[in-house]
Amino acid sequence: MHLLTACGDSRVWFGRTDRPYVFASPCHNGEFALLLVVGDGDVSPDERAALSEQFVRQGCRYAVCAGSACTLWDDSIDMVGVMDDIESRPAQFVMTTWHDEEPVVDVVEFFALNTRFEEWVAAAFVVLVLGGPPELEAEVRAAVEKRFG
Repeated sequence: MHLLTACGDSRVWFGRTDRPYVFASPCHNGEFALLLVVGDGDVSPDERAALSEQFVRQGCRYAVCAGSACTLWDDSIDMVGVMDDIESRPAQFVMTTWHDEEPVVDVVEFFALNTRFEEWVAAAFVVLVLGGPPELEAEVRAAVEKRFG
């Protein structure tokens, strides 16, 4: 994960992960909005659950999910909060959206403009490409660089 750009007080981080899937937030215990672009259509339910928990535990407050099986990712991230509630663990609310078959540029625009709720506003934006071909990573990176400048 590396710092792609800084826009005023906001930071935009960009990274990619391949198997074995692991996420390490660059925000150092701070909260962030996540754009997850899934290029690997063969992620197991256990891998999805483990990564979803890593996102939430490391400070994700808004997750924008796009790409392969993005509705499953949205549900998986939501499930972390459901399980926290069932098991009486303290947890922050995490907003999620999924963007099935939408152009990358449109998803990036949504990510830039709509990842806020109630009084929470993102100061850190994390873009993560999960597997897939190098062309997907390049497309996402170009759209993020264009939008966030």
